[in-house]
Amino acid sequence: MSERRVSIEFSDGIADVRLTRPDKMNALDPAMFAGIADAIETLNGMAGLRAVVLSGEGRAFCAGLDMASMAGGGTDLDLGTRSHGEANLFQQVAWGWRTLPVPVIAAAHGIAFGGGFQILSGATSASSRREPAVRSWR
Repeated sequence: MSERRVSIEFSDGIADVRLTRPDKMNALDPAMFAGIADAIETLNGMAGLRAVVLSGEGRAFCAGLDMASMAGGGTDLDLGTRSHGEANLFQQVAWGWRTLPVPVIAAAHGIAFGGGFQILSGATSASSRREPAVRSWR
């Protein structure tokens, strides 16, 4: 998928992973599912990784499933195939964080509905706040 939905910045052993679809409150569409799974795969092979901080850009962590993009049913996404070991693609966006050999801290803000909440459940630790935090660790 050509649309970039997830960014990774790496500094001092910490990967800053962000969902980057703020115009749709980081809602999950096929490109977002693929982007999250790809990010997890990238992190699994990253040398020097000590921790992951997962967050969303804009006013929400993740609004859950993007119903408009999935409503037609023509996405060709397969629920039955375990494409990521024990998980299918939809499960991997939550389960995959648990497979990483480092702590994953989910920093949620705004809302986290449905699939967004499931993604949070895959993190080692999660915190939430109403508004996005200002990143001052760098």
